[in-house]
Amino acid sequence: MRINKYIYKLSNLIRKMGIDFHENDNPQVIAMKREIEKLGKIEFKIEQYPDGSWTAESTNLDGIITGGTNTQDISATIKDAVFTYFEIPPHLCVDSLLRRDNEPVTMRQNVYA
Repeated sequence: MRINKYIYKLSNLIRKMGIDFHENDNPQVIAMKREIEKLGKIEFKIEQYPDGSWTAESTNLDGIITGGTNTQDISATIKDAVFTYFEIPPHLCVDSLLRRDNEPVTMRQNVYA
């Protein structure tokens, strides 16, 4: 799993240098975008626990569940879970694939005290 994180970061660095991986032409990416388009959006229920840990589970797409101990990483961790669910190779993972232009990000969460 750690190797994927390094491939992801290296790929983003290479993109900044002007190299295009043509992720929008990849069949897996096309299939993912079609599925998300059918759903309208992927929604998550996020629960945060007293010890600071959290879990996020998709409410409209079975099989996506993730979590962590650092709430600052929630967005990145959820995006990683979505890319993993759709089996997108790490060098093709670009945040813009999961959002349309100017699409707001809304998060609902349950906090237990």
